[in-house]
Amino acid sequence: MKNYLLIILISVYSSSFSQVQIDTSDIKLIRFEWKINNKEKDTTLRTILTEYRSGFFKLKWNLSDDINSSTDYSPTFISKGIIKNEIGNDEIENRDSRIFITESSNGILKTYYDNYQNPDSIVILNYKPVFKKSKFIVQKEYKRKGKLKYISEDLNGRKNYKYNLFGKLRTVEHYNTDSTLYKISHYKKDLLILETKPKYQSEITYEYNKNNKLIKSSGSYAVTEYEYNEHGLKKIEKFSRKNNVVMNYTLYFYKENGTLERKKEFGENDILINEFIYEYK
Repeated sequence: MKNYLLIILISVYSSSFSQVQIDTSDIKLIRFEWKINNKEKDTTLRTILTEYRSGFFKLKWNLSDDINSSTDYSPTFISKGIIKNEIGNDEIENRDSRIFITESSNGILKTYYDNYQNPDSIVILNYKPVFKKSKFIVQKEYKRKGKLKYISEDLNGRKNYKYNLFGKLRTVEHYNTDSTLYKISHYKKDLLILETKPKYQSEITYEYNKNNKLIKSSGSYAVTEYEYNEHGLKKIEKFSRKNNVVMNYTLYFYKENGTLERKKEFGENDILINEFIYEYK
């Protein structure tokens, strides 16, 4: 029944709203992420990441066997471009990625995008406690050359965009659904350099290397530094701003062909908290 309803949902609305055909016909690779339980000497499958040759990705979480999880909510995401796949925000999100489908045991959320790759409408299909379908139209206005003036969503609030004299993005003002300004993002040369939260009088600054990769983020209480090698992220280290003590860090290990092979997460005093291994097919 679920699959039948999903097929109807996609086929009916894609012709009216979707500007992108989701192509998952040709698999490039599948990555399995296994969490190592050192006490029990076994492993638990945490995520399955499927990459398609069309540029789409499918990320499936397995949270039902996680001892730290209090819910059986194990979502699946389908996106264009790779998406952040770490709880705890220890990986850098690709701002150009777009999530088209989010599905779980509770239902499905599908986002449709316009020709400028900004959200156009959102359809939610709830399975529990009773079947319900909801549709939300995204309100937005463009300047010249497809630059957003504002975008407003019933589910996520409103964003106002401001540009400099050369048309480059300068700031984005983020408002809650109750119209409260909660964050201002500042940009320079299309890179996020500062985030301020007026209510809490806090800010986070961002620094990049010559290749525009994030190397440092500095907040009110902590500083996070990012190191890279020829394959990607090598190390993420978080320091306390108060006494410069290492709070936690993550190490990434790669095979000779550049694929991620292992990841280790450490807490204070170099205590190993989590370890993951990766397999491919």
